[in-house]
Amino acid sequence: MDSEKLRIARDKLTRVFRYLEALNQHRNPAKRQIREQPWSLWLHGLPNHPTIKRGTAKVGASKTKAAKENQAGENDPAGEFLLKVQRPVLTRTPEPAEVIAGWLESGWDNPSEEIAVRDTRNESEEAGDSRVERFDEDKARVAALQRWKLSRDEWAEKERPARAAMKVFETLYGLHGRIEREAERVELVLGDGILSWRRAEGNIYHPILLQRLQLHFNAAVPEFTISEADHPVELYSALFQSMTDVDGRAIGRCREELEQEGFHPLVNGSTSGFLKRLVIQLSPRGEFLEDQAPAEEQNDPSIGRDPLVFCERALWVSQPRFRGSWRICGRGKICPGRC
Repeated sequence: MDSEKLRIARDKLTRVFRYLEALNQHRNPAKRQIREQPWSLWLHGLPNHPTIKRGTAKVGASKTKAAKENQAGENDPAGEFLLKVQRPVLTRTPEPAEVIAGWLESGWDNPSEEIAVRDTRNESEEAGDSRVERFDEDKARVAALQRWKLSRDEWAEKERPARAAMKVFETLYGLHGRIEREAERVELVLGDGILSWRRAEGNIYHPILLQRLQLHFNAAVPEFTISEADHPVELYSALFQSMTDVDGRAIGRCREELEQEGFHPLVNGSTSGFLKRLVIQLSPRGEFLEDQAPAEEQNDPSIGRDPLVFCERALWVSQPRFRGSWRICGRGKICPGRC
């Protein structure tokens, strides 16, 4: 095929997929609320436990190096991951002495609950009668409770973060199964730059700075690893396409700046400066918050820093006449091959 025919074929193919992109955006409008996404996990809510490790962002040369190593079949270098979660070891609460076991209310084996003891209970006598007995009538019983409470409180203090870490592990376990079942229909994304804005066409509370992720499960440990995919950070510009009061050219310039500079959702400084400039492009009253997410339903646009991991849906379209497949992600963008 000569160059002219190749150019015409590419133009026609591009128009087809632009049509599919517009159709997808019409049928699946951009998600405005993070709660509308299938799954989400705020990083600020992760428990402080040795089985949960936060990594560092792959930026610039580090990201290029990691991509080359992945292509060569090598493992990621230490530290080049977003999050690692191992299964914690859970322990049982110390067993209470028999003399107090019958007096304890339910929940005594839950580290998140306080110990509750009945004040009184009915006791049967030899003659068949019953009488009301108070817990504090027996000094030995009161002393046994105090001794057991000390060991139980020490256990609960260590066990609470372990139970919280197990919930995170179980959440990722369920997410991994979902991704395996739904194959290319869902993808994992890191988001930051939470935009809060009350709009007539629908309120917004969603991250606008997005980085695609990949989830790996090592059953031998067992351990989940979330790392960055070999794909640049994106601006969630689909949110602004229906806003007639937002300058589309300004958003385009912001997108070009992001592509050139490579701002990252987990990096402060330059990324915060970019978000601060962007929110002013949305409104002269736009506000930027450095260390926290904005409150919901702000009358004027507000962008804050509070990273999270979430799952979004994607649509894949295969073309048998051409090599590979084309993907329309949940933000309406078209990408060739497996992104």
